[in-house]
Amino acid sequence: MVRLTHRQHSYRFFLLGVFAMILSQGFTASPASAHNSLVESNPVNGATLTSAPTAWVLTFSKDVPLDSASAEIVAASGIRTPLLTPTHGINKKQVVFELPANLSGSVTGRWRLVGTDGHVVSARVSFSVVSSTTTPQNSANTTTTVVNAQAIPDEFVDDSVPGPVRFGARLFGYLALLLFGGLLFSEIFLAKGVLRAPRAMETLIVATVALIGAPLFQALVFLDDSEDVGVIGAFGHLFSLINTEAGLMMFLRVVAGIVLLVTVVRIRRLQTNFATPLVIGVSAVYLFALSYAGHLRSMAWPLVGVPTGMIHTASVAVWLGGLAVFVLFVLPVVSTQEGFNAFRRFGDAAQIAVVTMIVTGLIQSLRLHGTFITLLTEGHGRWLLMKVVLVAVMLKIGDINRKRVIRRLPQTEIALEKRMSLLRRASLTEIANGGVVVAVSTVLATASFS
Repeated sequence: MVRLTHRQHSYRFFLLGVFAMILSQGFTASPASAHNSLVESNPVNGATLTSAPTAWVLTFSKDVPLDSASAEIVAASGIRTPLLTPTHGINKKQVVFELPANLSGSVTGRWRLVGTDGHVVSARVSFSVVSSTTTPQNSANTTTTVVNAQAIPDEFVDDSVPGPVRFGARLFGYLALLLFGGLLFSEIFLAKGVLRAPRAMETLIVATVALIGAPLFQALVFLDDSEDVGVIGAFGHLFSLINTEAGLMMFLRVVAGIVLLVTVVRIRRLQTNFATPLVIGVSAVYLFALSYAGHLRSMAWPLVGVPTGMIHTASVAVWLGGLAVFVLFVLPVVSTQEGFNAFRRFGDAAQIAVVTMIVTGLIQSLRLHGTFITLLTEGHGRWLLMKVVLVAVMLKIGDINRKRVIRRLPQTEIALEKRMSLLRRASLTEIANGGVVVAVSTVLATASFS
């Protein structure tokens, strides 16, 4: 009865956490905005100038690393002129591009930059010069007004890789990370020697290869977006990843994945222990790089976002990844009684993981969204609200199924086997629901919400 009471308290704590998240969002004021965006342009969009400007000043909502910003001028004839690397203006949110001399006629300026979350954002600003006479001037010679919606979203970013492909690559990487984390957790806590189960080691190797392949593909797409070199051509620019923070974190994930793969292959060959300090440490580096390059650092309280994201991902890996490993690799090779005892151990760990996941998820939601209204009015908010509802439903279903399994434990082996069969079906349903939650999380991480 004590275990049932603990689970009831966990579920009540979850409901309290969801209520607190919704309530606390009603007391803050700033809207959700995950990406950098243009605030002001000088010249402004749609301006008609009587003299050619010598500089193009752009002010953004967030700091702009200069090596991540690029721009070009497109004349009325269609001729494109790349602009030199900009300088900062009055602060790091303002960048200044030097313009070619003697601009005249209709001119379109196109800018592009890489955000700290790895998303490439761009837009264009159009203006006209009615005289070809160039008068030296600085940004103060031209009237500046706030651009807001006047800045036109641009196709400057090469969209050669379709959105579904980007989504699939990220989802594949997330699932691989959950499996890898589940196997590592199981080796440490649930069932030492789990890798000797049929297909367990092969699954670990595939998951580790995916931990390399997913960030490598994302890095190639990132280079194509930011440098317009094509996905295949991006192979020749891999070392330029270190020029941006987002690219560096992708590069670090690839390197960490390679170290893990070499270690796993060595473990398989020598039949040594999987849960070594090296594996745990490199896995932590991988989680750090994954969190550092995402939305977790580009919003409020960035110092809180990265460690919270690492803990959140690890807790999900223990819960969902551990459950998948338990059903797929532990239950088939142990006796019914051993499986039931292993389930009890997993239940204790999963309870802690779920509570941790709720708390860290609450913190991240507060960071990403300023008002409860944005959960209903903004795309990111609606997807986040859907995720919260799915997790609530999944936890309730899992709680009900586990109570049915543990309540009035049968005394005969046959009755216990039937009860464990029910546990397998309930767990598979929970894993499937978890897959939907991971897919929603992938949408939240992949799509460019503003």
